[in-house]
Amino acid sequence: MDPFADIDLDSESVWLDGTWYAREGLAQRIKEMIEAGDFRVARPSQALERLEAALGQAQVVSVRVPADLAAAANATAARLGRPVGHLIREAIAYYLAAAAAYGASQGRPAGEAGEPSNRSGEPRPAEGSFFKRNP
Repeated sequence: MDPFADIDLDSESVWLDGTWYAREGLAQRIKEMIEAGDFRVARPSQALERLEAALGQAQVVSVRVPADLAAAANATAARLGRPVGHLIREAIAYYLAAAAAYGASQGRPAGEAGEPSNRSGEPRPAEGSFFKRNP
């Protein structure tokens, strides 16, 4: 299971008890619970800690894509009701897992699933990759 399935990095919010909470909203909920005498704040507190940790570890990656690929990603994300960033993160994770599995099946150590690097030093995509680069 995805450890960040209930964290939306794009809106900086966490899913708890059927609602998405931003940092401030969840902190306010915890404060209101304590003021009302409800000290069962472990789950909301853990959710806030997980959100803070995930946001602290997140890095921004900027990439240019062709207009048709961007349109397809936006349409798919809208159809799924997810941010496009979530869709892209899933696609990257899927590709990396597939490349690692391909490398393992070829007897290569982890991280060496693709062919030798190209002129820019980047690894080439694994055999059968959807995207082909010119050498």
